[in-house]
Amino acid sequence: MNAKQMLKFGLRRRLISANALSDIYARGDLQVIKREDLRALSDEEISYVWKAIDRSCIAQKNKLFLKLCLFFGWRNGELRLSRKADFDLNKELWTVPPEHHKLGKKTGNPLLRPIIPEIKPLINEAMKLSGIHTHMFLNTQENEPMGKGAPLALPYNIMQWLRRHEKYEMTHWSVHDLRKTARTNFSTLTQPHVAEVMLGHKLPGTWQTYDHYTYLKEQAAAYSAWWQRLTELTRA
Repeated sequence: MNAKQMLKFGLRRRLISANALSDIYARGDLQVIKREDLRALSDEEISYVWKAIDRSCIAQKNKLFLKLCLFFGWRNGELRLSRKADFDLNKELWTVPPEHHKLGKKTGNPLLRPIIPEIKPLINEAMKLSGIHTHMFLNTQENEPMGKGAPLALPYNIMQWLRRHEKYEMTHWSVHDLRKTARTNFSTLTQPHVAEVMLGHKLPGTWQTYDHYTYLKEQAAAYSAWWQRLTELTRA
């Protein structure tokens, strides 16, 4: 429990008379301004990053992890915690259980995402690498899903490889920026509400209340177009 939670706990139970932190206006008193991170990879950067993923010496599971994050725009936590049983390659459907995605605790509903034929080899390879274990991506030599901190160093390793082998300098990016890169490209390939569904975002206002369509066909069409673009960008 952090300090903010402790103060709220004490205030609710009348153990304290005031919450001192609530009296501090962050922007005015502390001059704290939260800035939006607008980082998304350009087409040129995508090409270089994909090349580095293929040619670098990082573990094969991490190569697959980065490629899948970029392609699907998944939250990396959804991929880290994914189980092989969540992927039905025959029905070409990936089901993210409620406990593994951001809105799941509130809605109690899974996320449904299509698996296009072109991406099946990457998923199959990830499954084989995990052997007999339940989860797709494991901690090293453990039957536990990849830890939260495990993906943090991957972009640095990719940037270091590009600097050393391609003399290519990149502005810092994170695994989460791959999600933003995918979403930026989705905007050019499908309708905005479909792109939001692909990212696992809720639809605005009453739309989410009345529209329970999965948009699986529309998602699949957008993913196919995105794969085609990635293929063209990374062919060189």
